[in-house]
Amino acid sequence: MTTQSAGCWALALLLAGAGCAKKTPPPAEAPGEVTLVPAAERSRNFEAVSRHLELGGTLYLYADVDGDAFKLADALRAVADNIGAAQPAAGAALRQDYRKLFADLGLADVKAVGLSSVPAADGGFRNRVFFYTPQGRHGLLAGLGGPAAPFVHARMAPADVDLYSECELDLPAVYATIKTVVARIGGDAAANALEAKLREAGQPAGLSALDVIRGFKGRTVMILSLDPEKNLTLPTPQPITVPAFSLVLRVDGIGPALEGALARLPMFEKSSQGSMTLYTLKQPLPIGGLQPAFAVDGSTFFAATQRDYLAACVQRQAGLDQNPDFQRALAAVGPEGNGLTYVSPRLFARLRQLSEMNPEGPAEMKRVFKMISEQLPRMNQPLITVRQNLADGILVRSHWNRSLKQDLAMVAMYNPVSIGMVAAMAIPAFQKVRQASQEKTVRNNLRQLASAADQYYMESGATATTYDQLVGPGKLIPSLVPAAGEDYRRIEFKAGEPLRVRLPNGQVIKYEP
Repeated sequence: MTTQSAGCWALALLLAGAGCAKKTPPPAEAPGEVTLVPAAERSRNFEAVSRHLELGGTLYLYADVDGDAFKLADALRAVADNIGAAQPAAGAALRQDYRKLFADLGLADVKAVGLSSVPAADGGFRNRVFFYTPQGRHGLLAGLGGPAAPFVHARMAPADVDLYSECELDLPAVYATIKTVVARIGGDAAANALEAKLREAGQPAGLSALDVIRGFKGRTVMILSLDPEKNLTLPTPQPITVPAFSLVLRVDGIGPALEGALARLPMFEKSSQGSMTLYTLKQPLPIGGLQPAFAVDGSTFFAATQRDYLAACVQRQAGLDQNPDFQRALAAVGPEGNGLTYVSPRLFARLRQLSEMNPEGPAEMKRVFKMISEQLPRMNQPLITVRQNLADGILVRSHWNRSLKQDLAMVAMYNPVSIGMVAAMAIPAFQKVRQASQEKTVRNNLRQLASAADQYYMESGATATTYDQLVGPGKLIPSLVPAAGEDYRRIEFKAGEPLRVRLPNGQVIKYEP
């Protein structure tokens, strides 16, 4: 290589290096920036749902279901029509306007659904589920209560409670929906009969189930404490030992409907404690530690496993609401809502001891306890879930031991839409197979009748006969079972002529000897 050529190569390498150094790198995508499809292609509900979720975790799902409820209704109508074609008697009851039924039930209110799961820095997962209902909630969804409000009853629970639940329900709204659906299917007479039955139910005990339903509007609270050391043996056929426990149930609205029944029961002793009317058993139960008590305070009904535990909960001014762990957990999911579930780590720890508590139990019981123990999470902090009714939907936020992946897989397999579509495809195929089988059986029955008729003609010299002369005990055919509700007595039996029978669906099957 000459000096000149070497210089040219060196100059080329320098220029190439300089050119590379001067190239501007492509702009980096801004952290957290996500490119959406064009607005014309975007689901109109996407942004409304996504603003309630957390994007970028281990799970994010969005589904626009606007109109899907009516598609399912149409699929169910197709199924009903197929059943009706094969079974007219059953089909008459199934031929309904499923679109109106779904609207009555409130199933068409949900326009979109979203889920998200994010691993929390302190363990567990932050999960969210949002049901988008921009036109409000009707039907069964109206039974979830009104606007979100503070969880004021948490003070009743001990600071170290193992399970606390507070849920708002509007049972009158649910009943009104059910009555509307019954009236649409069976008419006003059926709806009135339902109400009459509910009004009569419970009358021997001095109450009306209808009054209980109509009063069941408000918050229901459950408070459960497990003793950290003491156990309780239940006198079942196969005795089972469980952690000793104390339980209080508080239900708004049904106190007046139940008070009359409690006052009439002779096994209860009536007393007063402040504004509450107490009802306790005159004779103690044979189970140590369990002495049930019931109480009515205005419109509120209480039930408890022990009178002392009930009194402590009702009189408590500060309890779970002042627990720092509860306060932190609640702050993470929202201080207001319509439903709350709080679970302490001790609950799972005590339940995992069931096998140890029952060393002499049967093998099947031990297997069940072992399975329960393996499924229970091992947590060092409480789990919490809050449901909120918002202006545009229902939001469920939780700090739980697992993400929503497992639940999502289950919903994907067993949701009503999937089941309905599978049924819509499977039932017509089943009906075809069933119809073919029925036709084969009917033809076989006609063959037997034709053979019996020929034998009757030869033996009697007659040229005509009837079904009752051929079939019955001691006759040519001992018995004959219809395959599809057909009536063989309508057949005209004449020598040399084919036999015909009409099925309930109008189809005529002919057999020629």
